[in-house]
Amino acid sequence: MVQVAAFAVSAYASSLHRAAHKPFNPLLGETYECIREDKGFKFVAEQVSHHPPVAACHAHGSNFTLWQDVRIKTKFWGKSLEFQPSGTVQLTLNQHNDAYEWNKVTSCVHNLFGGGARWVDQYGEAVITNAPQHLTCRLTFVKASSWSSKRHEVYGTVTDDQTGTVLHNLFGKWTEALYCGHAPSARVVWRPGSMPENSHLYYGFTRFAIELNELRAEQRDVLPPTDTRFRPDQR
Repeated sequence: MVQVAAFAVSAYASSLHRAAHKPFNPLLGETYECIREDKGFKFVAEQVSHHPPVAACHAHGSNFTLWQDVRIKTKFWGKSLEFQPSGTVQLTLNQHNDAYEWNKVTSCVHNLFGGGARWVDQYGEAVITNAPQHLTCRLTFVKASSWSSKRHEVYGTVTDDQTGTVLHNLFGKWTEALYCGHAPSARVVWRPGSMPENSHLYYGFTRFAIELNELRAEQRDVLPPTDTRFRPDQR
């Protein structure tokens, strides 16, 4: 459960570097397929609704299967834009007979119109459940405030649903690291990888995201025409 919690938190790390960039909007029916034999997984995604925008994806490897659907509701607050996701992420670990489910938290981009550099915040509660093992992890992403310099904080616990016992304590920052235990003896569970050189010139993409946008010659004849890599505005 601790590793799955770290995986859920890691999904937000690169958003720190993308606050100044408008997100790419997929068209209705647009797809993306990725087969990475070197990393041992296959992935497919499709934009299944335009209004409201809904995307669905499915990935599987030798020891896991992951799928999710994402619906986004936006709220404009004058100088900030809030993204409220609904839907769930489902993950099964085949060799352990584990089934996990969790929700996404709210994202907000601040300073859209002047008043300093844009910055992104994540806040809300992500609840991760593992029904077969009777485990629940509750992660709280702390909302930044104008009167405090603290940002990007996250903390939570892993509990046994049958006894209510707290098994693990988690804390850290979704931009820096996630720790398990109690300070100062807590162990590091996850840290984000380093960003590529001049990543600010490439939409704040991570190394992995840059690889995903590559269209190799041998792929042109096997990918469907709806694949996002054929869009000329994203080359």
